[in-house]
Amino acid sequence: MFHRGEHAVTEAPTLDEGLLVEPVARRRPWVEFFTSTPGRLSVLGIALIAAVIAAGAITSAAVGARQQRVETLRTHTEPLANAAQALYSSLSIADAAATTSFVSGGGAIESTTGPDQFTQAIGDASNALVTATNGVSSQDAESLALLSDVVRNLAEYFNLVATAQANDRAGNPVGVAYLADASAIMQGTILPLAERLYVHQAEAVAETQTHTAQLPATAFTVTAAALVALVLAQLYLIRKSKRRFNPGLAVATLLMAGLLFWLIAGSLVSTSASEHARTEGTQPINTVARARILAQQARADETLAILQRGSDTQSEIDYARHSQALSDELTRQLDSSHGRAAEQHLRDAMTAREGWLAAHRDIEISLERGDYPTAAAIAAGSGARTSSAQFAALDESLRDAIDRLRDDEANAVTDVYRSMSSLAVGSMVIGVSCGFAVGGGIWPRLNEYH
Repeated sequence: MFHRGEHAVTEAPTLDEGLLVEPVARRRPWVEFFTSTPGRLSVLGIALIAAVIAAGAITSAAVGARQQRVETLRTHTEPLANAAQALYSSLSIADAAATTSFVSGGGAIESTTGPDQFTQAIGDASNALVTATNGVSSQDAESLALLSDVVRNLAEYFNLVATAQANDRAGNPVGVAYLADASAIMQGTILPLAERLYVHQAEAVAETQTHTAQLPATAFTVTAAALVALVLAQLYLIRKSKRRFNPGLAVATLLMAGLLFWLIAGSLVSTSASEHARTEGTQPINTVARARILAQQARADETLAILQRGSDTQSEIDYARHSQALSDELTRQLDSSHGRAAEQHLRDAMTAREGWLAAHRDIEISLERGDYPTAAAIAAGSGARTSSAQFAALDESLRDAIDRLRDDEANAVTDVYRSMSSLAVGSMVIGVSCGFAVGGGIWPRLNEYH
């Protein structure tokens, strides 16, 4: 207030509105978008599409890896294990044939009935060796080293056998000593190497089957999480849009539920088939293969004892030990609830084993009397009750049992492969289809805000 002359003049005060009202803070556009309903719907759609595609991709990868392991088992690991077992058997039979030919009095293998068996066994061993060499992985250093040692020692073995034959043709008794050295290399070095190769590959078969029997937990978790996310998303849209049904999300939910059900059903069938292959195939095969190895070791002990005309007491001790272990393995397998497919072959093997034991007792009685020709005739003769005939029947029964169990195992492994053969591709197709369905369900809701 101030005075102009006699009048007092009053001026109305002015207010700076900027002092009374806070300035509006400038908000970033993307923050405004994501806090709005359209933004939230966009984020929801992108997250759902990523989730369903990830579920399909992870399931496809898990099933594909499982299929690859099964295929490796079917075409590589199991045939390699069988080749190792066949290599052992063939080499053992070849050594027994060489020894038997000397026992029968015809040291030159090509002059007796032994030559065909020896030649056949060497051919089978060569085939098994080639299969094993071609099948072993370049990264499997242990198997490669074992095969290399087998080949190196086989060369020495064949040289000793050839020297034994040459001396026997010349009438030199030293041929028996060379043959004994050759058999010692076979029994003490080559066959243990072949057995280690078989054990190594059999363990690889069992390990692969253990992996294929496991459920794909990661694929289950991701697929189930995607399904739950789809259900929650529909509940959110029901609350926001006041609509009870979203066709796109409903289709995506049904597809994801179908994928989860397919994964569960395929995994259960695959796991059951893997377990069948392990318990009805691999485990009984290992038992029967050990029995066959023990039988061949016992046969080698028997022929060596006769070749030494009963003077080698250690061979007789080894024969009794291997024969008893053979009986234990066969009894254990027959008492087992698994491997029923080969039961008849195993019973035939037990019968042949009893006949072989009876023939061996006759050999012992003949040697105790000093009747070497009779002992040799029982050991290497062709009669039905001879030791060679009974052992041949035993070995054939064990080989047939292994073949029957392998067929059962192969069928189960094929079931494992087929149970999920389409899931690897189908899961990816379902995942992508779910992504399109989610997009088709979210997009109309977004258009409502334009």
